[in-house]
Amino acid sequence: MTNVPHPFILIVGAADTGRAPMTAALLMRLLARTERPWRVESAGVVGHDGESAESEARYAMAARNLDIGGHRARSLDAALVAEATVLLAVERGIARVLRERYPQALAQVAVLGELAGTQRDIPDPFRMQTGAWMTYAQEIEALLNAALPTLIAMVEGKDDESTSEAVQLVVTEEPARPLSKLVGDMFASAIRPLPDRNEALTRSVRVLTALADFPGVLDWPAARRQIEADLSFVATAPLVEGDLVQAYIAVLNALLALTIQAPAAARYGQLQAAIERLQQPIDQLALAELSALVPVWATSESDLE
Repeated sequence: MTNVPHPFILIVGAADTGRAPMTAALLMRLLARTERPWRVESAGVVGHDGESAESEARYAMAARNLDIGGHRARSLDAALVAEATVLLAVERGIARVLRERYPQALAQVAVLGELAGTQRDIPDPFRMQTGAWMTYAQEIEALLNAALPTLIAMVEGKDDESTSEAVQLVVTEEPARPLSKLVGDMFASAIRPLPDRNEALTRSVRVLTALADFPGVLDWPAARRQIEADLSFVATAPLVEGDLVQAYIAVLNALLALTIQAPAAARYGQLQAAIERLQQPIDQLALAELSALVPVWATSESDLE
């Protein structure tokens, strides 16, 4: 990766709506300070294509004088992988997915924490309070500061120590945004269209498919929170009068609550089928069939294999 005329750093996250766009925005600013206006973008291994950054991510970046309001999530694909100089994963789990999916790009894959000389992975803050996002944004920036000399050395093919001396990056805190401006931005960003029912269902199915394809790699608790958020929206969108969608989703949430650990493959299939059933109005039969799974769900998962 030496003598790259136009380096392209691709930040890779899970959904490309939280940590990845935050990391990309922070890295662009750090690189600009070193007079390296490289191309920095983000993508996700679990496609949430076209979605905005999470509102909490936008608030956290606004507090650091960065605007990611125009960000739209996209799925990682082979074309992006081939184009990227470095695939910078936000955590080791994402890096494992990259190495499995794109073995031809092993030399391009790096992990933010490892480049910073630590094993720290920033947790996925989805559904956490805004304060957690603010804290993680600060941590991401600190990791990027520590990782920057090594990242530059990767791209420019130079020795880490000489690069570190040449960069001489002065880390300064950005002045805080005025409270009135932050509140205004938060209110404005809250007024955005919700996804339709099918979009929310498609996203949940996509998440389950990715989890089944990469068992033990993607984070089940974060994925479960994403699915619960999508189901919460779907519950407010009955298709017809008499649609028992709210009761059906209450049962689905009970199944998810019983699934503390990542489920076995059979249960992924059952969850996917149950969610796909929501593409049609829910009747008493569908509700009864799903309810029958609740006592089974409390048994050993090996019984489902």
